[in-house]
Amino acid sequence: MTGKTKKRIGISILIVVLLCASVGYYLYQKGPLDVKSSSAIKVTAAGLYEQFSKDSTGSLKKYSGRVVEVTGMVSSVSLNQQNQQIILLKTPAEGAFVNCTMEESAGNVHANDNVNIKGICSGIGQGDEDLGIKADLYLTRCFLIK
Repeated sequence: MTGKTKKRIGISILIVVLLCASVGYYLYQKGPLDVKSSSAIKVTAAGLYEQFSKDSTGSLKKYSGRVVEVTGMVSSVSLNQQNQQIILLKTPAEGAFVNCTMEESAGNVHANDNVNIKGICSGIGQGDEDLGIKADLYLTRCFLIK
């Protein structure tokens, strides 16, 4: 290789490294997604669950990692091991729920209340058909919409 070729390769590598470092720095400084103020895909809990049940691959492409606003009826309210409030929304499938992990307390929410919850869709979990356990659909970093 000639001296000019080596110099061009070196400059090209330097430019690529600087671009990658710039993108990494931008993403680091950007911080996490602000779920509360983000626009959301609006859907019912029953509709979202049915879409995942019929076409999980297509639904993952459409919803996974995106902010969704889910409307539905509360089945139960509990706390997980990290002391975060969990709200389960009813779906048409018996024993299956839209599982919403709340970012902050949803206050005075009870079973059979109709609610709007905004969160990030994580996708559908794995059930066990042999044991008759249905898979739940998961939303994280959720907020109650009033």
